[in-house]
Amino acid sequence: MDAQVPMTPQQILAARAAIDPVFLDSPAMRHGALDEALGCACLLKVETLNPIRSFKGRGTEAVVAALDPRPDAVVATSSGNFGQGLARAAARRGIAATILAPAWANPLKLEAMRRLGATVRLADPEDGAGKDLARRIAAETGALFVEDGGHPVISAGAGTIAQELAGHEFDDVIVQIGDGALATGIGSWFKGHAPDVRIVGVVARGAPAMAQSFAAGRAIDTPGTDTIADGMAISRPVPSAVGQLRACVDEILLVDDGAILDAARLLLRTAGVLAEPSGAAGLAAVMTNQDRFAGRRVATVITGSNLDATFQARLLGG
Repeated sequence: MDAQVPMTPQQILAARAAIDPVFLDSPAMRHGALDEALGCACLLKVETLNPIRSFKGRGTEAVVAALDPRPDAVVATSSGNFGQGLARAAARRGIAATILAPAWANPLKLEAMRRLGATVRLADPEDGAGKDLARRIAAETGALFVEDGGHPVISAGAGTIAQELAGHEFDDVIVQIGDGALATGIGSWFKGHAPDVRIVGVVARGAPAMAQSFAAGRAIDTPGTDTIADGMAISRPVPSAVGQLRACVDEILLVDDGAILDAARLLLRTAGVLAEPSGAAGLAAVMTNQDRFAGRRVATVITGSNLDATFQARLLGG
């Protein structure tokens, strides 16, 4: 794979100018009880207090605003949060959106995508999570295929999260990896402004494709995924995203579903913050590697709070 370099802070700032302000300047908070439980100083960047309850609104706003010429329609694949963001950004600009979602997707996310104006179709997860079908639909209808992780401006939009953390000092920033846009954006900003900060990526153990690809330096497909963290259930990485991750991320940690559930419970009990599985995965990495992070200053992103009924019952029943 060709060597890649992080995107520039200027690209991230340009993306910020195009994003609906409703997604910007999210809260950054600490809680003493959480720090005590983790054995480190942990700053939470809470990306759930917006119309789609997810950080994905940043990147989708940035990418749709950047489309030139503006298409009549876009098509994409998503398990829910990216699809919500794309549907909303497209509708604001008079663009039709079709989202291909896996059959196992959270029903609440499917409903939300439809409510935001998208046409939602269920796709066979074995068909590249719908990407092959999405490309065919785009070719047949003249729509533009928008691939999460495949457009640098999406990562630039996510990078505005890191830009908003100016003034805080960290030793480590722990970032969930699904398609890779979040880690690429955040890692790029810190590589440009605070290169001594260590960027730690987090991958679900039941969806190891990104971790294997990162280690190998090339995209490696896996036969399937088995994790409650639907936003991290990647089996078919975007090759360019793998290259970008290797330029922006220093190491990757794996977390299992039990640790994710424990982290979501800890987050709710101590800080009163609700997180879906992917949203709690960064915190899970800190919890399961307390010796690694002991006494350090860390930050992680609570990426979303769109819980399905099963996870909500497990979370509140614990």
